[in-house]
Amino acid sequence: MTTFYAVIFAIFAFDTALLVGLAWAYHSPRFAEARISTKVKTKIKPRARVMKIVSSSLISLVMVLGATYLLFDRLIATAAVPWTTVAFQAAGILVIYDFAYYFFHRGMHHKRVMKPVHGVHHRARNPSALESFYLHPLELLGGLLLLLTATAIVGPVHTYAFGIAFFAYSTLNIVIHAGIRMRHPLLRPIDFLVRKHHVHHMDDFGKNYSSLTPLPDLLFGTAG
Repeated sequence: MTTFYAVIFAIFAFDTALLVGLAWAYHSPRFAEARISTKVKTKIKPRARVMKIVSSSLISLVMVLGATYLLFDRLIATAAVPWTTVAFQAAGILVIYDFAYYFFHRGMHHKRVMKPVHGVHHRARNPSALESFYLHPLELLGGLLLLLTATAIVGPVHTYAFGIAFFAYSTLNIVIHAGIRMRHPLLRPIDFLVRKHHVHHMDDFGKNYSSLTPLPDLLFGTAG
């Protein structure tokens, strides 16, 4: 269990540094040309923005630590396994989560849910990395529950398998809201995801519901 939580806290530390770095890059004049758009401003008051981001971060931390502690034996296996097993377990979690989140996110755009819940997140019409945590608590809890459910379906999984899946889930959620172009050739897949999600926020709420890969959107005709 010690190794597991060391991995989780390392991911949280990395994501915190990433969040700060991407937010600084978005607002820095040095990277102004890399911004995808400056036409639409975020419709959020600064104080409310900070309070929502802090509360979402704390809720996320408490839920991940609390749920994995209470359900540790159901979710996590500590016995040694081959790296191929770790890779397949991590891939299984991410595939299940990616498709489950697609339908969850698409459902959040129903008119009865959009305004009171998901509409909170969409107040950020031109998001930066900080807005990855600007969420209604129900939406935040729903996304984390999907990840834990996907883990339970595949699991119990090795500590490193969950670590890989959790790293991809949490890090990509920050990156796709970056609002800046990733121009290095090695970052082109990431840049594609950033621009795809930016379209969803700014131009067309009916497109690009998936967060990890474009596959669900391609399969169900909502890629754009």
